[in-house]
Amino acid sequence: MAAGPEASTTTPVPVSSDSAYVRAKRAVQAEGFTLDVQASLGGRLAGLRYPSATAKMGTAAACRVQLALALHGGPERTDLGWTSRWIAPVAMATTTNDVCEKDRTETLARIQQVIVPPQQ
Repeated sequence: MAAGPEASTTTPVPVSSDSAYVRAKRAVQAEGFTLDVQASLGGRLAGLRYPSATAKMGTAAACRVQLALALHGGPERTDLGWTSRWIAPVAMATTTNDVCEKDRTETLARIQQVIVPPQQ
C-alpha cells in the first residue's frame, strides 16, 4: 500500500461543539468509515474507510481514506480540525493518484456539508 500526502486544515463552524461532534460522527459513519477513536468529551473521531470488496483497480472505490477530526469550541462556535490522506495499492498510487485525491476531497466535502448545512 502507498499513502498520499497528509492534508490538514482547520475550519470554523457556527455550531456548538456537542452538535458538531454528533453531526460529524453521523456523517463519517454514513460515508462508511470504521471508527477507531470516538471521544465525545475530547471531541475526537478517527477512522478509515476501507475499499469496496468488489472495487476495480484504478477506480475511486479501490481507495482507502484515513481521517482524524478534532473539535474544539464552545456553545456557539467550533473549530473543526481535519487531518486526512488517501491510501491505495502501490500500482494505483503511482499511476492514478488523482482518482484517490479527488475521492478524498469529495468525501470530506460531503462530511462538512452534514456538519454545517448550506444556508437556505
